[in-house]
Amino acid sequence: MLDHEAGRRMLTQRARGQARGVSLVESLVVLAVSAAVLATGAPALGRWVRDLEVRSSAGALLSALQAARSEAVTRNTDVRIALGDAQGRIGWRLSCVRVTAQCPDPIRRQPVNGSSRVRWGASALAAMPAFGSALAAGTGLPGQVGFDAVGAAPDVADGTGVARIDITHADSADARRLIVLVAAQGMARLCDPAAADGHPEHCH
Repeated sequence: MLDHEAGRRMLTQRARGQARGVSLVESLVVLAVSAAVLATGAPALGRWVRDLEVRSSAGALLSALQAARSEAVTRNTDVRIALGDAQGRIGWRLSCVRVTAQCPDPIRRQPVNGSSRVRWGASALAAMPAFGSALAAGTGLPGQVGFDAVGAAPDVADGTGVARIDITHADSADARRLIVLVAAQGMARLCDPAAADGHPEHCH
């Protein structure tokens, strides 16, 4: 049997052992492992963010083109959407071809975004390269797509309007590239040149 004093000393020693701090060596090991994990994961995280920015821009552009077509049909008049600038920076302006009090210029717009690193390049139908070949940022821009009162895009058909927009990222050639296509009938769709045949986003 331990007397009272011996028991107290034993409990005190055990508590001190349990409360012992982390040693310098243990801290250095944790830091080294953390640095290795960050070094391995950072590039993948950066690419994921760039891919997300490209997809977000492509989705917004697709929505703008669909809205432009809808405005033409709703207003029963010709509208046009002007795209980007010579550097390929993202932005658009939707307006009526014949401006009136009921059909203004602009109807709506997204000002050119100088802070975004996403870039556009465009092509008319006749000059459109294979989907495996990327359009460089600023190619064919500024450009426009016009929609008539029935929702068609006659300037795509006659070769004067933009039929394809490539969405890329200025910070990495390895980032995902997406394409928005505009048909002469006025429909716009998003496709991925890396998607396999049979995939919903396959370019064809």
